[in-house]
Order: sequence, then C-alpha cells, then structure tokens
Amino acid sequence: MIEIKRADKRTEFKVIEKLANEILHQVYDPIITAEHTDCFLTEFQSENVIEDQIKNENFSYFLLNYNTKNVGYLGVQKLNKKLILSKLYILESFRGLKIGKAALEYVNEFAANNGIEKIELIVNQQNQNTIDIYLKKGFKIIESVVNSLPNGYSVEDYKMEKILKTE
Repeated sequence: MIEIKRADKRTEFKVIEKLANEILHQVYDPIITAEHTDCFLTEFQSENVIEDQIKNENFSYFLLNYNTKNVGYLGVQKLNKKLILSKLYILESFRGLKIGKAALEYVNEFAANNGIEKIELIVNQQNQNTIDIYLKKGFKIIESVVNSLPNGYSVEDYKMEKILKTE
C-alpha cells in the first residue's frame, strides 16, 4: 500500500536527508560527479535546510511510504498561484511500483486544493526516463536552463510546466 504523509518533525527531516543521500547518488552520480551530488545534498537536502525551507520558504515535504517503509519523498513550494514540484525521489529498488504515479496524483490534488494554476519543475536534461514520465503526465518543456551549484559546478536542466484547468 502507498501512503503519502506530510513531514513536519525534525525526525522526519532526518529520514528525508538519509533517503536523499542514497537516492541522489543513485540518480545523479552517473550524470555528474559524486562531489557535486554531495554539494547539492549539503545545500538543499540536509535536515536543517529542509526545516528552514518549510519555515521560511513556503515548502511542504512528504514522505512516500510503501507497505509502511519510507521509500522516497516529495517536496513542493507554493508561490501564489504556482506550485514548484521541487523534489520527487524514490529508492531505486521501489521504482516501477506506481509510487511516483501516486505522488504526482497527490501533487495535482494538492494544487487543486490550494488554488494553483500551474505546476513547474526542473529536470536534468540527461535524465530522459524522468523527462518522459513528466511528458506523459501532461508537462511540457518550456525552456532549457543552466543551474549553478554553490561549488561553481553547473548542470543543464529543462524547466517543465503543467497548466491546470481552472474553473
């Protein structure tokens, strides 16, 4: 069974930090060096940073559970009528079990309940499997962007968006 629950305690932020350390190395080390993945983890996915994002930047984080095991996480940032899908990561051994599909449905529901008109996300240009999933779910590539990490390394990403029906 898939369960999505809001993370709002430091113990849950620590679980997300641990998941991030495992998952992001799986996802990004084939694309960028492990040193740059470590920089990304320190700057954006540590327990303290997650807590700060929730308190000061209008982020919400959610743990993704499969049969009561924490197998991934989701992070969104609400900016007026726009929702940034900032993080959606699942442990490699649990991919293909419809957890990502459930998470994206949850994001759409979250957006609808919060008066959101569009969802945006950034995805690495070399992450074709993920790009394909987002395209199938109604997202469109709107621009190519270069994002710089604090250590001076940069990555080439796509900005994608999904316009939601407003009634």
